[in-house]
Amino acid sequence: MQTIIRATVITLLLTAVTVADEPLFSGPQVGEELRPFKAIAAFGDTGAVNVLDDTNDAPILVVFVHQITRPSVGLMRLLMEFAASKEHSGLKSRLVFLTDDVTETTAYLKRARHALPRSATALISTDGIEGPGAYGLNRKVTLTVLVGSKGVVTANFALVQPSVQADATKIGHEIIKVLSGSEAPTLQQMGYKEPRMAMNRTGQQPEQEAIYRQKMAPVIQKNATSEEVAAAATDVEDFAAKNRWFRQRVYQASRLITEGPRLKEYGTPEAQAYLKKWAKEFAPNEVEPADKE
Repeated sequence: MQTIIRATVITLLLTAVTVADEPLFSGPQVGEELRPFKAIAAFGDTGAVNVLDDTNDAPILVVFVHQITRPSVGLMRLLMEFAASKEHSGLKSRLVFLTDDVTETTAYLKRARHALPRSATALISTDGIEGPGAYGLNRKVTLTVLVGSKGVVTANFALVQPSVQADATKIGHEIIKVLSGSEAPTLQQMGYKEPRMAMNRTGQQPEQEAIYRQKMAPVIQKNATSEEVAAAATDVEDFAAKNRWFRQRVYQASRLITEGPRLKEYGTPEAQAYLKKWAKEFAPNEVEPADKE
């Protein structure tokens, strides 16, 4: 069993390093124009429409769905429902699916209609899997989320591994900012309810594992500077101080790595020193406090 867990942990960490080493961009960047483009409604009228009609200079959320997966649907639903709750403040929202087979995708969306946000009209781009040519969307990502105002992008999120826990409040904060607010919303304020989810081999829920990989990846990048490693390690320690499950997860991985023969494969000497530190300092106590968050 220890061998299986060790192999799983090592695979997850190496995957996280690969993702972190290859930043991806998708869609117009901050300050660039939100240009008009065509799409058809997945349900009802099949005529092509200009997706940005009637948005004018209004604040807007545009979600491009490159891949339909459980995590992408979960995040997309939360964002669109949150956007609907802000309609009274003038926020517009658009949900656009990308596909190279409109007929098949339309049929799929009709079958999965119960899983889609009721507050959003599902649109299908008429420009194929690449989406609108002027947008420069990247088919390697799973979701491209754009927040804008006055016809210009104010925030861009190119998400390879979408996560409600890791990404929702960041996007929510950008939405609040275009509505002239300042405070980032909590997941609960965005309408999130903790689902019951199966555990994976490491004993963590999938959303928690995504957060773990996201926070650990910068620590163990092979080309990271000492300053970058220190900053990433501080983020890990701060998050671990507030979340017991995360502290336990880091301890588990750090202990297995430092006790194994492949420690030198994990980042820089500074990163390896942190792994050794966490393998000792994060060891569970007999009585641990409840999570602060």
